[in-house]
Amino acid sequence: MDVSSIPDIRVIAVENIQRLVDCLPLSRKYFTLLLAWDAPKLGQDEVAELFRPLVKRGLAYFCAWGNRCEEVHDAVDRCFAQLKIEGKESDPILMTTWHQDESLAEAVWFFKMLAMPSESYVRAELERFAVAVGNPEWAREMESILLQTGLH
Repeated sequence: MDVSSIPDIRVIAVENIQRLVDCLPLSRKYFTLLLAWDAPKLGQDEVAELFRPLVKRGLAYFCAWGNRCEEVHDAVDRCFAQLKIEGKESDPILMTTWHQDESLAEAVWFFKMLAMPSESYVRAELERFAVAVGNPEWAREMESILLQTGLH
């Protein structure tokens, strides 16, 4: 893989999860997302509905970090499966991971270095986002980690 063709990661802070869709400046066909979010207790269907527009829009790789990140991960998988069943998702695969027992730095490293779709047609039309929900300090930390390690 030509490393020079891998897009930089844009770090974004949003106030709440409901603002996520509106705050992502999506301009390409596919994107990857690292979501740092301490999710409240929500039902799987409710979380899946929050991510439905993103999955439909071309989410190709999703990494969840924070409190209840495994539940968020599962909800995104569920959303993708539902869209496949409904025939509204044409992309063949959505990779998802969760990073419950890792530091934010470890999750950022994984996202930067390993969270890449394998299909070259996806990489050709890819953008990457790391989003902190409800915690601007996480966004600053992610930005700092990327700058310190030369991974931005």
